Amino acid sequence: MKLYNSLTKKIEEIELLKPGVVTMYSCGPTVYWRMHVGNLRAYAEWDILHRAFLYLGYDVRRVMNFTDVGHMTDDDDFGEDKIEQAASEKGKNPTEIANYYIKTVIEDFYKMNYLSPNGEVVKPNTDIHELGKYGWARATEYIDQIIDFVKKIEENGFTYETAQALYFDISKYNDYDRMFKQNLDEKKVGAREEVEVDPQKKNPADFVLWMKKVGKYEKHIMAWDSPWGVGFPGWHIECSAMSCDILGEKFDIHTGGIDHIPIHHTNERAQNFGAYKHEVVKYWVHNEFIRTPKDEKLSKSKGNALTLDEIIQGGIDSMDLRYHYISVNYRVPLQFNWEALKGSRRARLSLLKKISDLNSDGNGGSLLNNYVERFEDLLKDNLNMSGVFALISELLKSDEKPENIVQTILDFDRVLGLKIYENLKTKEELPKEVEELLKKREVARKEEDFEKSDSLRDEIEKYGFKVLDTSEGQKVERI
Repeated sequence: MKLYNSLTKKIEEIELLKPGVVTMYSCGPTVYWRMHVGNLRAYAEWDILHRAFLYLGYDVRRVMNFTDVGHMTDDDDFGEDKIEQAASEKGKNPTEIANYYIKTVIEDFYKMNYLSPNGEVVKPNTDIHELGKYGWARATEYIDQIIDFVKKIEENGFTYETAQALYFDISKYNDYDRMFKQNLDEKKVGAREEVEVDPQKKNPADFVLWMKKVGKYEKHIMAWDSPWGVGFPGWHIECSAMSCDILGEKFDIHTGGIDHIPIHHTNERAQNFGAYKHEVVKYWVHNEFIRTPKDEKLSKSKGNALTLDEIIQGGIDSMDLRYHYISVNYRVPLQFNWEALKGSRRARLSLLKKISDLNSDGNGGSLLNNYVERFEDLLKDNLNMSGVFALISELLKSDEKPENIVQTILDFDRVLGLKIYENLKTKEELPKEVEELLKKREVARKEEDFEKSDSLRDEIEKYGFKVLDTSEGQKVERI
């Protein structure tokens, strides 16, 4: 397997720490609101990576976290805790907020057919008190491990303490900005008016390991005893502590979005070195953003970030969205707009129709090894997903036996996760909008209003359906 390593800025062949075993940590969501389509892309990409390793015969030990304390607004040390802010706005306590949104993550993972971190198919009714056995790690359940991790950093001389917090001193780590080059002298402090800057902080880029329950955070609800006083952990330290506690002080792959590189993952890497005096993560792998047609990042603050349920209500199936994500490489920026999603819907349904037209469910078929080998090579080539879909198109046009073609594509779907077999067995229902347009068109045809009939045909095509006028009446099929 070759992947792009954000630390070295090049595609590298993966050399595992333990042959045959992949250890991987994926940055999970901060559970203060429902994930949007931008968040969901990351988990689609790492689901494909996870499935690809499984397909290639590896044992995958993967962990994903839920951040339920310490993640401040805009990643500032002295911003508002996102969980407590949401709790205050909704009149709930922080645990209630976190529990509710963790459940929505599980629901969205189920709808998107993402595997649990431990490789099992997600169950929508998963008990949130048993998340650990499925590979999830919840920050508030790792406070002891976080404190122990901070102690290691402190013992190795990478910290200093003020009246408000315990900080990581980046001047003690010469390789701090290797993953993301930045002019640390020009880094802004307190750019936002509501951010209160610690006057005892030595360097603008120093970051909080443990925040004390004093001053601005005197009334912070979530707080624990520690050697530095009652308080709560910084966001960055949580991932370092959880990943190393579960996977060890060296593991293979750390995944996340490119927005994690400048601050979160740069700080994680510094913490890891502070604790162990060596690199912990061998390969840092990041996915690109989804952006609007105006090239804006999707975000809650901009109001342009739709949830999965909102996408589904707009007539896009969760598998259409999955297809949209996985049809390109994880490092390719994706545009978000309804036309693009409808295009992905048409492409997925066209794929299903071509498979269905072979009139075989794959039973009795054999895998076509030459195609399987090429499929594996494409996966190993930095997850060349555009190549994968081109290969499937080639296979569908081949002279191979239908049952062998279908069996091979179903085998590929172990990685694609598009539920091809289930969808082939399910008769698609027409959207209500299409049914209404068909009724209107039938009336127009009876009244011989051909101009209106043609106009309604065009409207129906916008939903991805083609109308055929036959002796038995109107017939509809996917474009």
